[in-house]
Amino acid sequence: MESEVAPFYADWTFWAVVVAFLAVVLSQLPPVLVWFKRARLEIELYSKIAINHKVGNPNLQLHLIIENTGGRNVRIRSVSAKIKRDGNEIAILPAQNYLQNQGDKNTLLFTPFSLSPGEVWAHNVNFLIWFSREEETVYRKNEAKLQADFKAKRAAIDGEPEGFIELNDELVQPFHDFFAEKYIWEAGEYHLTVEVNTNTQKCDVQKTYRFTLFESHVAQLKEVTDYFKYAGGISWDPNIPVGVLIDLKEV
Repeated sequence: MESEVAPFYADWTFWAVVVAFLAVVLSQLPPVLVWFKRARLEIELYSKIAINHKVGNPNLQLHLIIENTGGRNVRIRSVSAKIKRDGNEIAILPAQNYLQNQGDKNTLLFTPFSLSPGEVWAHNVNFLIWFSREEETVYRKNEAKLQADFKAKRAAIDGEPEGFIELNDELVQPFHDFFAEKYIWEAGEYHLTVEVNTNTQKCDVQKTYRFTLFESHVAQLKEVTDYFKYAGGISWDPNIPVGVLIDLKEV
């Protein structure tokens, strides 16, 4: 009499193998699912921004957070800040440098970088337009004239001078003209759009925020011009606030 062969599904070793296989599959499921996720970035700003200028040339500092929430590596090529006041575009400032750590005094040059899935990049970033070569040359020549005037006036004073040494108006005026040409921070309602450009156009992302500058902010930002006649804010920094901290709200 032939013995009956038990079906394979009645063998407990078969089910042990199946369970072990399923355990391996399930353990790898999250990484596998990531393969099918498209490239995606999300950005966020801290709730305050710092606004200032260098002889009128606008500068703003943002705490920018960029997170790769997709399933592919993404290369960030550039970041820019588009600024509108009362509905009119007044400037587009590119990211130029950033602080590696909060307490750092020296900045690092902002260059393209890559983010892996799940990776976060968060730093204080400075947005501004560098002086052109021609502007830099003229600025340095005019600054040298101020310094020469200061040295001549200082040499003519016996002992320590009382207060700041006032420089010749015709030497100071070019810096007031430069300020008038570059300055943008007037009182009004502003919209700030941060744009992140990547190696994949579909992955480019932007977010818009709003903030308000009041007359008191503008007065503080312009106060440094009172020191131009002493070369303050040009060759040295006067002991006054040179920027303002502004609340930011997402639109």
